[in-house]
Amino acid sequence: MILAYREGALEALREVADFLDTINTEGSGEFWVINFLKNLEGYVKPNVQYAVCRHPEFAQKGLSCISLNGWIIAFKIEEEIFLVYSIVRGNLLS
Repeated sequence: MILAYREGALEALREVADFLDTINTEGSGEFWVINFLKNLEGYVKPNVQYAVCRHPEFAQKGLSCISLNGWIIAFKIEEEIFLVYSIVRGNLLS
């Protein structure tokens, strides 16, 4: 199975990395992104069914969601591709 990202999901990670670099030492943002993606890869497994998101906007699009360290990852699995559509801080969803 392949892990892929829509541009919006990658942009969210870039923004977090940039922010972390401003409040910590340079490179801490990249370190955070690498660890985040390693943890996310643990969910990318064949023959696993994930529930549809509870958040209405994501559910309407037929996306599944997982929570990872306080972040909500909205995704679809299509033809052996785990496609991440959105990465949002959990406390920002209402």
